[in-house]
Amino acid sequence: MKIKLNSFLCEIENLLIIVLISFFFSDKIKLFLTSYFVCYLFIIFHELSHIIFASLFGKKIKKIKLSLAGVCVIFNNNDDLELVKKLVIYIAGPFSNICLAIAFYNIDFIFEINIFLAILNLVPVYPLDGYNILKCLLDLFHINVLKNVEYTFLSLLFFISIYILFYSYNPSLFIFFIYIMLIKYVTKNQVK
Repeated sequence: MKIKLNSFLCEIENLLIIVLISFFFSDKIKLFLTSYFVCYLFIIFHELSHIIFASLFGKKIKKIKLSLAGVCVIFNNNDDLELVKKLVIYIAGPFSNICLAIAFYNIDFIFEINIFLAILNLVPVYPLDGYNILKCLLDLFHINVLKNVEYTFLSLLFFISIYILFYSYNPSLFIFFIYIMLIKYVTKNQVK
């Protein structure tokens, strides 16, 4: 579903709408999805911090996409910003999760989720913040190793997710890996 707001487009994935609706029909589903929606709130907070800093630097939102895997904010052309401002925008998201983790240090669930989100978003794999941070830093020094670093981290993410899947029977990281690969595939095909 696409909603045109004043100055930007808000796109909501159909699957997310179905999950939101199903939340209200079953207590079992509600119990299962409650922790998911709590995590989603932290993801929204993460993206909101990107929005705040980008707005402070004069950037306008082009599109906000809400999907089952998270929230993605796309700004109008970012190339006109100086390096320090770009870095502040990219670092704002993970930093906001670290701040939430510190603020809720005594509540293990909130602390762990926010530390996990901060670390995960610092992994240098597209479209995560770590990729954009590393890209800015490498561009500063005119070093062209971003693809090698990204593929190394993708491989590590794959093997760690497989290990966790079979050792702890937790598919979360593996599902995240699949999601990242799908985004890379879709983005690559859109560029062609």
